[in-house]
Amino acid sequence: MIKVASLRYGVIFKKAFSQPHIFKAFVKDFLDIELEIDTVETEKSFSPVIGNVDSRFDLFAEDKKHRTIVDIQHARNPDHYDRFLHYHCAALLESKDYVPKLNVFTIVVLTSGDKHGVDIATIDFDPKDRHGKRIGEISHKILYLCPKYVSDDTPEPYREWLRAINDSLDEEVNENDYKRKEIKEIFDLIVNILLYHK
Repeated sequence: MIKVASLRYGVIFKKAFSQPHIFKAFVKDFLDIELEIDTVETEKSFSPVIGNVDSRFDLFAEDKKHRTIVDIQHARNPDHYDRFLHYHCAALLESKDYVPKLNVFTIVVLTSGDKHGVDIATIDFDPKDRHGKRIGEISHKILYLCPKYVSDDTPEPYREWLRAINDSLDEEVNENDYKRKEIKEIFDLIVNILLYHK
C-alpha cells in the first residue's frame, strides 16, 4: 500500500489528468477516440462568455477532430446533471455554425457519487428511431462517471480507471492491483504531490 493525495480534490485530479498521454488513454478507454493533442488546458473558459453563465472547464483538450472536456466535481450539487449539460452546450455553441466543426464530448467525474447510485450514465445526442436504433447523425455525448459505484459488473476498461479513482479517495492505494501503466503513473504523480506538500 502507498499513501497518495486524493483524486477528489480538483487540483490533484488536474495535475494527474492534465498529462496529455494520461488524458488520451482515459478518453480512448471511455470514448474509443484517439485524440491528437500535445497539451491539456486547465480552467478553460470562453471569451466572450457564452450565455449567462461563465462555464469553466477543469480539463479541456481539442484536436482537429474532437473537442473533449473532462470535469471533476466532488460536491453533491443537486444540479450537477443540468450544470454539466449547460457546460457541454456552451462548448457546442462556441461554434458559429449550426453544425459544429468539432465533435464535443464531456466526461464528468463525480467522486462523491450521487442519488442514482450508477457507475456510468450517458447523454447521447444522436437521434434514434422508434426502435431505439441510432441514426448516426450526431456524435456529441456526455458521460457521468461515479467511481464510488464501480463493481464487478462494470465492464473493462472502465472498471480499472474507476477503481483507481475511487481507491485514491481514502489516500491509500495498492498499486499492485492495477495493470495499466497510465494508472501507475497517476499513482506516482499523486505520491509525489503528497511528498512535496509534507
